[in-house]
Amino acid sequence: MSELASYSLQTIVLSGLALAYFSKSKKIDAYSLGLIVFWTIGVIYIYARYRTDQVQFYSNDQAIHQLIVEHYIPTEGINLSSAISLRYIITLPAYFLSRFGLNVALLFKFSQLVFALLIFKHAKYILEKYGIRVKQWMVLYFAGPLLVFMSLLALRDVLLAFFSLLFVFPATTKSRYLGLLVVALLRPHLAAALVFGLIAEYLYRRAKPRLLVTSHVITLLISYAIGALSFPIGNFVMNGNQLKIPSTIFSIEFFSQIGLNLVGLQFLILDGEDAGVVAASTIFLLFVRLVFIDTILVPSTFFFFCTKPAQLVRRETLQISAAMFFFYGLIFQNQIVTNSTRQNLPFITVMGVIAVIRICDYRAIKSQPYSLRKIEVPTA
Repeated sequence: MSELASYSLQTIVLSGLALAYFSKSKKIDAYSLGLIVFWTIGVIYIYARYRTDQVQFYSNDQAIHQLIVEHYIPTEGINLSSAISLRYIITLPAYFLSRFGLNVALLFKFSQLVFALLIFKHAKYILEKYGIRVKQWMVLYFAGPLLVFMSLLALRDVLLAFFSLLFVFPATTKSRYLGLLVVALLRPHLAAALVFGLIAEYLYRRAKPRLLVTSHVITLLISYAIGALSFPIGNFVMNGNQLKIPSTIFSIEFFSQIGLNLVGLQFLILDGEDAGVVAASTIFLLFVRLVFIDTILVPSTFFFFCTKPAQLVRRETLQISAAMFFFYGLIFQNQIVTNSTRQNLPFITVMGVIAVIRICDYRAIKSQPYSLRKIEVPTA
């Protein structure tokens, strides 16, 4: 059997498993079915086009995952001190399953598919708690083109998006802890941002500000500043490097970078050679944004409703926005790591769910009234 035929067969078998699991009641929604079919075709196409170089497509983080499974774990064994650096929570399952002859990169891609399906399922659960029946246009906000594309890659971003959503909108208190734990093991600074957002929302609520929009803006600026200061302090404590407090936390450059990052246009001000992110022309990347319209639509809608405060999902709105600005403050101080669009996916997913709730509450749908109910979110 040829490599392509073997890979295709494995992909079809895994797709069948996903289809069987998500259609337990002998019924599967159109989105999940469409995603599984698209994923099957897309994953096979990528392999047919790039073969073993598929792990270099879009992001070489895929190659790092493959290297961990095929080299580091077999040669160095399992060491709990490397649980975060070697991303054991996703690499160990791939390692053990690959012993049965399954393609390593495909296993990572399959995990992305599963969690993309879980995002849709959990978002649907959240919206139903608010009395909202999911319609086609809503999917664009929380499970749109960016999420679908990321499911085709051997990365970790879809997993991070799901567990971030689980942290902000937990089904139970334990699920919130689980969400935080998984995020911490895969991207510790994102976990720190989520915890900060939770604390910031609590302090904001205790302060009971009267000028809600102004207070929200001030909270975001403070979040960004604390994030920026946290990077050199953390670098000093964890790595023993010289403590250098940034002198240009608030500058036109950083504010421009924040604004462009919010809508996925950071490539307009990044130096492609130094950043290692931009690998295509600006015109092409602008065109791609039309395809991944959710990268612009979601944050634009979310922050529009931030200017129109409402009791509905106020806590979650402040929590995720404060977390996002803390995250930006943290990573913008790192000259090595630049924020790519895929790192925004956890925020986009959560903001997308909030945006749908606010749209239904603010304007409603003339053809179908919505009666939004307050969801009980654990505070522990």
